Amino acid sequence: MERTAYQNKIQDERLDRVEKTVNEIKDNHLIHLKADLTKVGTDVDWLKRFFWIIATASIGGLITAVVNLLLTINK
Repeated sequence: MERTAYQNKIQDERLDRVEKTVNEIKDNHLIHLKADLTKVGTDVDWLKRFFWIIATASIGGLITAVVNLLLTINK
């Protein structure tokens, strides 16, 4: 019976270490992770601008091609 109590003591010590580690991760690293994720969200602004430049150029090219097509048909 004493052996079981000894094993439980070791298991309790291990659980205490795991709980301390989890609390340390939760308290310290999750805050930094949240900050990093918001930084990634704001770093995508350049991609939106690039998309609108490409979209505007493509639509402008399409309108020019249609006008050119209409002018060549009317000749």
